Amino acid sequence: MTATTAGPWIVGPRYDTLFFTASLLVPLMLWAGFSVGLLTGVAVYVLFQLLFNMPHNFQTWTMSVMDPADRAKHGRRYLVAAVVCLAVLGLPMAFSPDGVYPWVRDALIYWGYYHLVRQHYGFLRIYERKMGGVTPTESMFYKRYVDVVCYLPLLIRFRDPSQMTIYVGDSSTWIWHPVLPRAVWLPLAIVYTAFVAAALVHHVKLRVDGRRHLMPRFLLLTSITVAFALAGLIIPDFIVAVAVVTAFHNLQYLGLTWYHNRNRAAERAPDDRNRAIGWLGNGQAWVYIVATVLFGVVVFSPRAIFQTHRVAELPLAFVVAMHYYVDSRLWRFNLYPERGRWLRLSGPRAA
Repeated sequence: MTATTAGPWIVGPRYDTLFFTASLLVPLMLWAGFSVGLLTGVAVYVLFQLLFNMPHNFQTWTMSVMDPADRAKHGRRYLVAAVVCLAVLGLPMAFSPDGVYPWVRDALIYWGYYHLVRQHYGFLRIYERKMGGVTPTESMFYKRYVDVVCYLPLLIRFRDPSQMTIYVGDSSTWIWHPVLPRAVWLPLAIVYTAFVAAALVHHVKLRVDGRRHLMPRFLLLTSITVAFALAGLIIPDFIVAVAVVTAFHNLQYLGLTWYHNRNRAAERAPDDRNRAIGWLGNGQAWVYIVATVLFGVVVFSPRAIFQTHRVAELPLAFVVAMHYYVDSRLWRFNLYPERGRWLRLSGPRAA
């Protein structure tokens, strides 16, 4: 592949670093607050949902159900998905809250983890496309690298059931997982270490050989490695670990969609009836931001107000599940070729 004319960054050095890599420092502040006793695990969870997770979730709807053109093309698919999600989540909540629902809840958690990893892989693909000169073999190695540094810390965490348990006051909720003995997780730790060392050696070699445009991908891979290592191997509290790795994902997504939607608004066609894009195009970014914040408050409020009622989890769980499904389609450039234009990408696709 060849480098694109826009250079190796998606937006620019400052913007990319602020949102796509150094943004990891923001959720680390939540961990720091928890570690020194300023925040409880519940407080971390609430702040993470309202400040990061729900606002990032809202961005998906600005490109799908709030977009009349996309709704006309895929509305039936979204409706079917909504009915399925409501049934799969709502029926166990109502009729088997302590039997079937915990299995559904845990499946949603693991689906979310997969969703996080796929986004990082997407950023990797974009950066390699922008770099140029990345062979199929090199690209495949770093795809596997992302898999290793994201999934193996989770598997190694399986060694300790207490680290896969949610503690809220005197209650605890165990997340289903196989408890891995030392004979299993130790080889995984060795594989993890070998991959990280190999990637470092490879980047040094590329630098010595004069390869250009390495920094964006290097910063991305470094931030991913640190985020998942902290969440999987260092932070013992499950809620805080989830908040750290997911808030990092949220901030990346917020930065990417803000850039995407601003570019779309700048070249908005007269027949573009997307209201959210209209707010940005008409100088009403404040309305867009207020709507983003209010969305989170509305969706999260039932969970916060009716804490002892299992069904109160439904709005939050439903919105999250729909986000996972809809977002898995929104960034497929073969389905949405205009997405690349609004991200200001050019040149051939990554190998």
